[in-house]
Amino acid sequence: MRTAFDKEALREYAHSQSIDMLGFAGIDRFDNAPAEFHPRNIYPRARTVVVFGLRVLRGLMESLDNGQYVPYNAHGYGGINEQFMRVARQRVACWIEDQGFSAVPVIQWIGSPHQEPIMCHRTAAVAAGLGEFGWSKVFLSPQFGPLQRFGIVLTDAEVESDPLQLGKLCDGCRACVRDCPAGAISATEAVEFEIDGQTVRHAKVDMYKCTRAHHGSLRQTHPRCPEDFDVSDIDERYEALLTDAMDDTDTYVLGNRAAGEVTARYPHPIFGLVGHLGLSAAYCGARGCFRSCLAHLEKQGALAREPRTPYQSEAPSGTGSTREAGGTEVHLE
Repeated sequence: MRTAFDKEALREYAHSQSIDMLGFAGIDRFDNAPAEFHPRNIYPRARTVVVFGLRVLRGLMESLDNGQYVPYNAHGYGGINEQFMRVARQRVACWIEDQGFSAVPVIQWIGSPHQEPIMCHRTAAVAAGLGEFGWSKVFLSPQFGPLQRFGIVLTDAEVESDPLQLGKLCDGCRACVRDCPAGAISATEAVEFEIDGQTVRHAKVDMYKCTRAHHGSLRQTHPRCPEDFDVSDIDERYEALLTDAMDDTDTYVLGNRAAGEVTARYPHPIFGLVGHLGLSAAYCGARGCFRSCLAHLEKQGALAREPRTPYQSEAPSGTGSTREAGGTEVHLE
């Protein structure tokens, strides 16, 4: 016989498993979600979306400031998404089923091509009351600012939603816009939608540019950009292909393909090393959306956690420089 679902007991269990935050969103909070992102595409009996977060270590931002790609990718990106989160999803799902309910872990992937159903993890985290979107579209929590990644478990248990936490962190400073090496974050264009009657807002982000930067295929983000770096023919070809892109998934796919062509033309040993050890490819170093944002939030005293030494991002301007793998800054005209 089922007993009442104990929210706080699950939160305590999650904390014991090194899960840093956990929240609940009733299925009604997804009434305005695009049809392709609705949780019931994955689990038709879902009544509650359980969202939990694992922190990205703050020291990894300082490592990125010194031009070191492996620690962030290995621990803060691929390590969390591909290793730690798999364990966390399984343990949360098993705890729920031990209480007599059903649970379905949600795989975090980009949904390409348009075949299997997906969910936006950041939007689910907002719906579960864990924090808000920053202007950059990166999720911000009161504890860690932009430094966390999320897992989701769907359940047929009917659980009361946690209160939304909107408009408390991002002050619209646009540091993310200024320091994004790809110029992927609009300073003025916004995307708006509603969750539980409240307006959620973030910048319009060009996922093609973001993906290119992420994979090190721009002059500003290549680990050691050669003087003869010229990808104008690739840029022109993909600019034409982008006219047929339907949504962010399509632009991401095109950005990924273009990045592959660029890095094949201008290879570097770090590409293979990071891909092998980190299960990821973040060469932009999250300069605007993570590092500059974190520095601003800590300077403003906006976060609940107060470090001994405030983080002062050494992320170079998004339009003027990059760093070599050894930490030497290279100015680009």
